[in-house]
Amino acid sequence: MKFPNRVVIIGGTHGNEWTGIQVVRHYQESLQKKFPALKLEFILANPEAYKINKRFKDEDLNRAFQYLKENRQSYEHHRAHEIKQLIDKAPCLVIDLHTTTSNMGKTVIVSHYNPQNLHLCAHLAKRFSDCRIIGSPDPSKKYLASQSENSLMIEVGPVANGVVDAAALEGTLLLLEFILEIANSSEMAVESELEIFEEAQDVYYPKNENGEITGYIHSEFQGQDFQVIKGQFFPFKTFSGSKIEMEIEQEMYPIFINEAAYYPQQLAFTLCQKKVLKF
Repeated sequence: MKFPNRVVIIGGTHGNEWTGIQVVRHYQESLQKKFPALKLEFILANPEAYKINKRFKDEDLNRAFQYLKENRQSYEHHRAHEIKQLIDKAPCLVIDLHTTTSNMGKTVIVSHYNPQNLHLCAHLAKRFSDCRIIGSPDPSKKYLASQSENSLMIEVGPVANGVVDAAALEGTLLLLEFILEIANSSEMAVESELEIFEEAQDVYYPKNENGEITGYIHSEFQGQDFQVIKGQFFPFKTFSGSKIEMEIEQEMYPIFINEAAYYPQQLAFTLCQKKVLKF
């Protein structure tokens, strides 16, 4: 099995996540020189959202691809069609660059559990002890990266929206260059298993009868992404000062705790199960 020679690197799927945008704007030439055998293509996914420094203009581009068959009039809907056509020109590896306000560190998200993607993730996990792999199955193919069977999302944080942070930028480049090194090799090295954190349950903020959020992430839970929890724990505190208890029976791992982009959906964090995939 070989990796596709064509690699599509995407930044700015969300217009206020500047790390990927700056990679696409400023590092094309150096990456092409470093990997001349690869056909590297770069896409600034959502330039209109970048202009206004917002996550999106009309709707979230990274959720828009599930609606390609619908007759929507949003900017992101039209942009999703354009990007889909670019990806579909020839087989390719898609690498979509993101950042998060949560304490996620170096993270790679995989949605298609095929051997090529799992091999890449196994290499990353072996090379970078601080890189975690999230499994996010996407049967509806709503994500941009899911438009290619060979694809990964890089997610680095914490970093504020609308800024260039040295650790996020340099960490993203480190992961990206290593992925390109593996893709540049003629054959995939033999690997047999991969530990992932697979998304299992979304947890929402407490709210009142009017649908208004009534609490916030507890100080002792803030920043505890990927830390194991089991039994009783206290993820929230109400604005009136009360702690809110939750209880889970099996070991779970929270991710995207207090992610700024998820407040409109009132999503506080996602719980993952740790799994080992054999391939």
